[in-house]
Amino acid sequence: MTQVVLTRPLESSRELAGQLDMHGLASIVMPLYTFAAREPEVDPGSAWSDPEKRSLAVFTSPRAVRYGLAHIPTDRELALEFAVVGAATRRKLEKYGYSVHLQAKQGYTSEDLLREPELAAEPGQAVIFCAPGGRDALTKGLTALGWEVSSAMVYERLPLLPESSQVQALSDADDLLSTWTSISALELARESLPVEVWTKILRAPALVISGRIQHHLQQLGANRVLRADGPGNKELLQSILRLTGRQTSA
Repeated sequence: MTQVVLTRPLESSRELAGQLDMHGLASIVMPLYTFAAREPEVDPGSAWSDPEKRSLAVFTSPRAVRYGLAHIPTDRELALEFAVVGAATRRKLEKYGYSVHLQAKQGYTSEDLLREPELAAEPGQAVIFCAPGGRDALTKGLTALGWEVSSAMVYERLPLLPESSQVQALSDADDLLSTWTSISALELARESLPVEVWTKILRAPALVISGRIQHHLQQLGANRVLRADGPGNKELLQSILRLTGRQTSA
């Protein structure tokens, strides 16, 4: 039986594992990081200092919304344009009562957002709410379009080392399909798993949510890396069912 390796944060992995179980698929739940709030080195209020320029707040994930909104001065909210990367981020922002002004019409990556023509018109001051070590493409892209860009790193990833039971489950599995939603998780797995287990993962099919992750995994030596239908659990589920020959109930 195929064992599906789930590496995204615990809550999301458990949710997906439950859905896979209903389709007769077993999972190895192995989250490789969790999240915590941090104080950003940039003051967003100061970054939006010129009232004559467009002021853009860019949220890169639902977690950026969760940890970033508290850092937006209440007296600046009405003057801001809100941009999001991905539909899940939009839903999170709207849940808090905010309207989204900019989102990629197609796709869910930073590159997709950067293609929106509204970003090239009258660039001003942009603050990207994110975690350390990510969204370089978004920063460079906005800068190239003429925006004054600041990064407010309002949360951080905390690594979780694989537990012995998880390593044993990987070692015992006859047939693996791994899923990857971040390069950070990939690198932690590469560094912390026994060589023979990591090699086993590289030789098995892998499902990823972006071209960037696909390229990175291929550079590490994997040769069966496939793109998922999208970044959320719903899209991952459909992709896994298709790869394993299961039929959806929809």
